[in-house]
Amino acid sequence: MKQSLFQLSKILLGGFLCVSAVMARDMDGQYAVFGVGGEDCATYLVSRDRAGEVERRYHHWLAGYLSAVNNAGASTYNILGAKSMADILDWLEGYCAVNPNSNFANAVADMVGILYADRHNIAPGKEDGWNKVVNQASSPPAP
Repeated sequence: MKQSLFQLSKILLGGFLCVSAVMARDMDGQYAVFGVGGEDCATYLVSRDRAGEVERRYHHWLAGYLSAVNNAGASTYNILGAKSMADILDWLEGYCAVNPNSNFANAVADMVGILYADRHNIAPGKEDGWNKVVNQASSPPAP
């Protein structure tokens, strides 16, 4: 009984920590957004139509956001899964057309929530487990 209570406590604590990491916001559900992520979707659409340097700022911001998700997301190697960056940009354009007053960061966060189920959770070449990679790396080169 004592051990099962301990196991239940560990599970509940682990679940709480996972939820806390996902909801890393203040008590009102707010968080600071830096760069073009704080701009509204209508501004993003204008930038996309004009192309050039301003559009590239959004692309760079998006690449940083997705890299951070890959780094901090549970069991996530690539949040995009099999999707290409062109697929993602098309999705964002559609989302922003329907939600022009949403900020770009919220659009991207909603997209990540959708992509999470189909993310790649292991790097290419490691599908057979860590031992395969370790054994290849530790074997001496052929003469």
